[in-house]
Amino acid sequence: MTGKGAVHRSELLRKGQQVGTPLYLYEVARVREEAQNLRSALPDGARLLYSLKANPLPPVVAAALDAGCGTEVSSPGELSCAVAAGADPTTVLYTGPGKSRAEIDTAVSRGARLFSCESPTELHRLSDAARAADRELRVLLRLQPPTRAASGLSMADGRQFGFEPDEAVESWRTAGHGLALNGFHVYAGSQLGTVEHLLESFTHARDVIDMVAEKTGTEPRVMDLGGGFPWPYATTGEGPALTGLREGLEALLGDTTREVWFETGRRITAPAGELLLTVVDVKPRGEGVIVVADGGINVLGGMSGLGRVLRMTASVENLSAPHDREQVVADLVGPLCTPLDRLAARITIPRPTPGDILRIPNVGAYGATASLLAFLTRPAPLELVTDNGNETGRWPTGTHPALADR
Repeated sequence: MTGKGAVHRSELLRKGQQVGTPLYLYEVARVREEAQNLRSALPDGARLLYSLKANPLPPVVAAALDAGCGTEVSSPGELSCAVAAGADPTTVLYTGPGKSRAEIDTAVSRGARLFSCESPTELHRLSDAARAADRELRVLLRLQPPTRAASGLSMADGRQFGFEPDEAVESWRTAGHGLALNGFHVYAGSQLGTVEHLLESFTHARDVIDMVAEKTGTEPRVMDLGGGFPWPYATTGEGPALTGLREGLEALLGDTTREVWFETGRRITAPAGELLLTVVDVKPRGEGVIVVADGGINVLGGMSGLGRVLRMTASVENLSAPHDREQVVADLVGPLCTPLDRLAARITIPRPTPGDILRIPNVGAYGATASLLAFLTRPAPLELVTDNGNETGRWPTGTHPALADR
């Protein structure tokens, strides 16, 4: 390896040795770059919302805001993170099923005025909260897609989300006082693998919105078509090029007078994050070795570790090994007392030894905050932020002041 790649590898190795591991590294210049790339693939005038569930660390959120994104949150904690990063709370889209009256009141007290509503019961809660606070709340009705997405994780399989179309029509007609019904929200699926799949998903979302709008006899001001923009998770590579997406969306949307919103999902933060781990033990087993690292599903891939989705096999680079070191077949596991604690299986890497620093790429989204941080009460990984290579801050996961304000 020569040039820029070799320099980056050397810097990562030095950082892991100096700061310690498990260590998440986020480069916010990459967040701004990918946000600009995604915005350029959308039609002029489209609004792009950064999804804080991907990574709520305020410096990361601030980079998305700097690149012109709005924000979408799903909890009071994420709302606090968005505001701490510089978002105007009145413009933040507050989403998610199961919002209690107490949660809605908390969000309204912190300045939230825009909600994606999931059910008739929740619509009544929003109306009651609006009257109690003497504030008008703007509402999008979230619609449940009747069929599943072309690829990836389908939200049509998550039956807890949103209104069925006829249910939405009735709720639109009977919404209580204090609410301004602005439009509709559809999120058909995540990790939609091609531009064709994305356009199919957005077309389906638009069609569902058009059907409900026609039945209500009211033209919505806003249609949020969701996201699904793909990027690899914990493996090497990049998301597919979005060539043709802008043109396809312009043809799909025509001369609509509606505001059209999209959500970033993982696309803009996944490539900005890397995870460093230290090898604790190496055990010869059969035709390969078991590599025990100081972090496992407690710091990465926790949902995979639970067996609720397919187990992950991460791409692993041994930063400490010279390139001429013997290659071995290895399983990478963590330090947790469960056989589920596995990050990679049957990978080929330069033979690890205790003390070596390992790197896993593309973990800037759904890394630390989607892991089993409380399992076995092990220390949380450190999250370190850089901007064009210059460190701007570091925090154990969950200890940033905004993250603590829940």
